Amino acid sequence: MACSNRNLLLNSRFLQGLPPWTGGNIKIVRNPVSRNDLAVLMRAGNPNANSVLKQTVYGPFERGCAYYLYFRVLNLTPARLFATVSYQDINGNIIRSTPLFILLGKESRLKWEPYFTIVPPPPDNVHRASVVLLLTSGTVLADNIVLASHQV
Repeated sequence: MACSNRNLLLNSRFLQGLPPWTGGNIKIVRNPVSRNDLAVLMRAGNPNANSVLKQTVYGPFERGCAYYLYFRVLNLTPARLFATVSYQDINGNIIRSTPLFILLGKESRLKWEPYFTIVPPPPDNVHRASVVLLLTSGTVLADNIVLASHQV
């Protein structure tokens, strides 16, 4: 079966603002590298003030295809970022979760860095998938978040 490479996430580049993305301690800002572009500012403070950016999608999911989570980050300070894709059943229970931990060092001098992780094919009982970026320390910009199918 061929995989379509179709992005399941809506508004991946935030050109229409934040929706349908949700979360906390996030806001839309101008991209400092490309003036006609937007990005999401994520800022984490004390342990009770993490920054969360998330979106849930309901498919349809391509069976037999892995999914790649792509995104880019511009770190403004040293930061700790977790990216997770979770498959959930019809009741919202997590069936499978694929985490990625990124420890960002010195600020990137206005240079976007790409990241990706490979998510195994969805189980038969998957009803939805959630993509979550969790920033536990530091300040970053996030942009171009894509969850797309690829041949295994």
